[in-house]
Amino acid sequence: MEEQERKPYLHRLRGLGIVVLLVFAILAFNLWRLQISQSSYYATMAKGNVMQLVTVPPTRGDIKDCNGTLLATSVPEFAITIDWLDLQKAKNTDWKEVVHRLAGYIQPYWTNQAESVDAITEDIFAMIQNQQWERYRPVTVLSNVPETLQAVITEHQDELPGVSIDALPVRSYPQNFLMGQVLGYVREISPEEIPQFNEQPLAKQYGFTYTQGDLVGKMGVEKSYDYWLRGKEGTQQVVVDNSARPINKKVIQPAEPGKTVQLTLDANLQQTVQTTLDQVIAEVQKSHADAKAGAAVMIDVKTGKILAMASRPYMNPNDLIGTISEDVAEKYFKNEADAASYNRALSGLYPPGSTYKMLTAMAALDSKVVTPNESFRDVMSSLGSPSVQMQGTEEWGGGLDFGMVNMTRGLAHSSNIYFQIVGRRVFESNPELMKQLSNEFGLGVKSGIDLPGEATGIAPSAEWKKSYYGKLRDEKLKAIDTKYDPKISQATDEKTKQDLLKKKEAEIRDVNNWYNYESDWKIYDSFNNSIGQGYNVYTPLQLANYVATIVNGGKRMQPYVVDKILDPVSGEVVSQNEPKVLNNVSVSPEDMETVKKGMAAVTSGEGTAAWLFADVPEFTGGGKTGTAQLGSKDTIAGNLFNGMFVAFAPYDDPQVAFAGAVEYGGHGGETAGVVAKAAFMQYFGWKSTSGR
Repeated sequence: MEEQERKPYLHRLRGLGIVVLLVFAILAFNLWRLQISQSSYYATMAKGNVMQLVTVPPTRGDIKDCNGTLLATSVPEFAITIDWLDLQKAKNTDWKEVVHRLAGYIQPYWTNQAESVDAITEDIFAMIQNQQWERYRPVTVLSNVPETLQAVITEHQDELPGVSIDALPVRSYPQNFLMGQVLGYVREISPEEIPQFNEQPLAKQYGFTYTQGDLVGKMGVEKSYDYWLRGKEGTQQVVVDNSARPINKKVIQPAEPGKTVQLTLDANLQQTVQTTLDQVIAEVQKSHADAKAGAAVMIDVKTGKILAMASRPYMNPNDLIGTISEDVAEKYFKNEADAASYNRALSGLYPPGSTYKMLTAMAALDSKVVTPNESFRDVMSSLGSPSVQMQGTEEWGGGLDFGMVNMTRGLAHSSNIYFQIVGRRVFESNPELMKQLSNEFGLGVKSGIDLPGEATGIAPSAEWKKSYYGKLRDEKLKAIDTKYDPKISQATDEKTKQDLLKKKEAEIRDVNNWYNYESDWKIYDSFNNSIGQGYNVYTPLQLANYVATIVNGGKRMQPYVVDKILDPVSGEVVSQNEPKVLNNVSVSPEDMETVKKGMAAVTSGEGTAAWLFADVPEFTGGGKTGTAQLGSKDTIAGNLFNGMFVAFAPYDDPQVAFAGAVEYGGHGGETAGVVAKAAFMQYFGWKSTSGR
């Protein structure tokens, strides 16, 4: 090749060489600048990078009935989430613009569709800000995302770095209203609840700490067994720079799902109880529109296992997931008397009415103030003088005369006269015996059931009455001090001061006189409390356990609703509740057997509930009707009655006990008794000859 022809190529090679030298020179300069000139600066920046350990929430465990029917579970629900890490790493865009763009897409599906895109953007910023306790966990922006919106987000994924459609576990209750109050519901823990949950024995034993942002059970089994159900959090490592921006993340320990909780309750039996309670109340409403509520409990008398526990109005835990409307909040929480979240079987306090008469009978036999065969004429004059009779209560319906009644006939006919006579004898012999035995049989004391919110109730006595009115007296005296002391200290002259002191002393005397009269135990107290009225109030759970204790030989068992805890993968039993005897009663087996025979007389022959099981030939057992007056005589509430009923079956080897209450239900046999009958037929598989 001629020299002339090679020159262009030589020039090009020299130019390329110069470019290569320049590139290497630039690289060398930057290497020198980074590693030598500014090494201390970048070393400081690198030291500012911090590794954060972030918890990964587990999937909450299932709750099942005794036969394995699924009652509560966690199901995937599509939600729009923002991953703070990915959003911060987004390139060529402002993360705030990403959020604003997202708000535009979800605006038609937002809870408040009248809200502007700018307002929704601010709402999302607030969500991110509110998650400061764990800012590297994805923020859920919108739950239950419809397929149309899923398609929109997927289509514009390139414009939305850090935004995802994720399947998140959401609590679900497939049986809806079945056992709602027993199961409870799940929501985010409140600041006030954190110390309470951290004091739970299992949390302390295993060193688990509840923190802001955790989802916890708010009532029922979800709350009392939260530690088992919640599972074990996983751990994710997040590296953040010195500006708190995430750089990288990886899972160190995956989350472990919660355990499976298996109940003692039977879903089929529970459904029978709830359905029948609905039917009974619908019938009562025809004559009393206010009849809306009731409760029922069925218990295994030998173990304390709760087989069914119903409280109407019923609660659907699914209504309490996610955003709660004002209407839902009012329905479940606003007015406790009507609130659907209120478990009347556990927390509702009812006058027991005549269902308490077995306790009066046992107290009378125990104190030997009457024998089983001692009889009384069933007329008001048997109570005593005319002034004493005025303090008593006549027979239900008025004017009834059962002739001569002993203990068995007294229970069979539910004679008020008989039990007021023997009850007065008990209180005069030992004013504290009725309360003592009530407590022994589980009335007026907490049962220790494994559910939160149990009420205590009141088993009255002379000593209790003095204490009760003593507290009221102290409150009144404190109010008098509050009323007069500032005025006395500010009095401008001695006469004004003395006048105020005299008025204060007069009011104090009135309060003390009121206390001295009201706190004394009267004859009418003995009469009222002997027939389950007066100050007596108990829960249906306590009444069921009281009957169970009578028929199981005098062992008061601790009721429980959870049978065992299972590993969700292997099915292995992790923990199991065992029957526990709380106490043995002091009443003799012979006296309890006498009362048991009286209860059998209630459901046979001439008893008040003989008709109830007449078409169920397989039935053996006993019961007791109750018509509990809601107010004092000669008042509006004095004409209102709750229907109460307790029962057990079978007679020779009792297995189950029942207690039920129908508010404004009148005669217990016709209302709560119908629920008991349906429950027994379902449990034992009995058939009715009438086809009902």
